[in-house]
Amino acid sequence: MKSEAVPNQVDAVHPPDALTDSLEKSMRQLVMIMRGLGWFWMLLLVIATLLIDPEADSAITIGAMALATVWTGVTWWAHKTGSRLGSTWFMVADGVVCLTVASASYAAGAGDLFHGGYPISWIAVLAYGGGLRWALGGSIILAAQQAVLLLQSGRSAVSAIGSIVFLIYGLLLGWLFTVIRRSDRDRRETVAQLMAEQEENARRLERLELANRLHDSALQTLQVIDTDADDPDRVRSLARRQARDLRNLVERYSDEPCRSFNECLAGAIGMVEELFTVKVSAVVRIDLPINASLQALVEASREAMTNSAKYSGTRRIDVYAAIEDGDAAVYVRDDGEGFDADTVDLGHGIERSIRSRLAVFGGSADIVSTRDKGTEVLLRVALEGANV
Repeated sequence: MKSEAVPNQVDAVHPPDALTDSLEKSMRQLVMIMRGLGWFWMLLLVIATLLIDPEADSAITIGAMALATVWTGVTWWAHKTGSRLGSTWFMVADGVVCLTVASASYAAGAGDLFHGGYPISWIAVLAYGGGLRWALGGSIILAAQQAVLLLQSGRSAVSAIGSIVFLIYGLLLGWLFTVIRRSDRDRRETVAQLMAEQEENARRLERLELANRLHDSALQTLQVIDTDADDPDRVRSLARRQARDLRNLVERYSDEPCRSFNECLAGAIGMVEELFTVKVSAVVRIDLPINASLQALVEASREAMTNSAKYSGTRRIDVYAAIEDGDAAVYVRDDGEGFDADTVDLGHGIERSIRSRLAVFGGSADIVSTRDKGTEVLLRVALEGANV
């Protein structure tokens, strides 16, 4: 969508967004409201002048009102887009019209000023199109004009000094519009920084995921191939399986391998059974659409099964998955050799491929192992955001 912000206010580094356009639209509406109120105020004073001030030149009075009316229509057209209302040509033309209207009371010889608040709306136009500097500049010109005309018409110096009110309007409106735009620019810079940090975190997680997947598949397969190098048939079978896994890894962004937790966990179980020729007995009581946290749970479960198959010496692994206390939980048990968790280095497989993977989503991994009695790994991740 094309931005409607004033061109000279646009930050090329952080371009306007939908909220910026909404703010710009609201500011243009404020300018139009001030112009409309100024016109109505002037209309009432012009009517009163024509009725009760016979010395005022009616032609000049009516002509000034007609000019203000026509230009109010032009302002309505211009306020539809920031490129028109905030353009230099419009601000200058608006100034010419408003200064002409502001001098009409003196030219008509009216006893009282009938331009009302119409000239003040020029300051609002300048504040929108040029900010504080333009608003102050316009208010100085307007104040000086009114002060000179008041003195020339025989008014007191006190009345002339009262023209300083235009400077107050210039300060207030110029400051308001400038602060709104500055705050919006700061907001866009903050949003851009947050998005950049999110993108960096996403890339970091992708790199971590890739490293973990390569560890879980390619490195594990290469280790088995090295161990079983004297079995050509098994080596060829493992090589074909690894080629399929790597192909799926390359295409994972365009073709998700599974759509549900049940399906993904079944795939992980099948991989472990084929790779390590163990029997995995599984009871799965979770059937949810796969998401990032559940995918991490599947991959951590696969790593836990892989560790059991590689190091425990067991030929059977039991897997149980269910929802417990709002978490998705997976138990991986074996009756193998076991180990002393306090003295054994858990290494990459536990700390990085399991615990770190789950920690990204606020999950956890608890390991209970006893020598000669086996190991149980409890993996948990919150179901928050999952479609339960």
